[in-house]
Amino acid sequence: MASSVSAEIEDCMFFWLRSVITWSAWLLLADKKRWRELLPLCFFASYLGVLSDILMGFYPLWEYAGHEHQLVRIMGDDLSLYIVVPYLFIQWLPRQQSPGRMAAYWFAWTALCIAIEWIHIHTGHMVYLQWWNIGCSYLADWLLFWLFYRFYKLFRLHRLSGP
Repeated sequence: MASSVSAEIEDCMFFWLRSVITWSAWLLLADKKRWRELLPLCFFASYLGVLSDILMGFYPLWEYAGHEHQLVRIMGDDLSLYIVVPYLFIQWLPRQQSPGRMAAYWFAWTALCIAIEWIHIHTGHMVYLQWWNIGCSYLADWLLFWLFYRFYKLFRLHRLSGP
């Protein structure tokens, strides 16, 4: 019983600590003057996170430890990681967006996200189910960063052509 409670607290603390680190990175690294420009992207990314949480309820491809504390994990993902990472990703887009430069930029960001996921897997806070693996996550991250980039470009074009 005591070890079960201890494990639950550890799982909960893992996700809280991750949220503290995530928002600390935003406080230290974000260009806060751009928050109005980047806020729609953050809502979009958070929405995609909520959507994936819902889909995992019907067809689970991965799961997190500490099912009793799903709200803590969901809040940590949808209200921190899924907001801060796209914010910083768009904030630091290269000025010259050649295909090679953008591929290197995408590679660096997906490598960071896969490193975060690798930590979750190897600390026992996440497990893959069915056919999902780290390669699938890597491809999904490339797709997500492409969606964030396109969403930002479309929103920005709309904003620039508006009244």
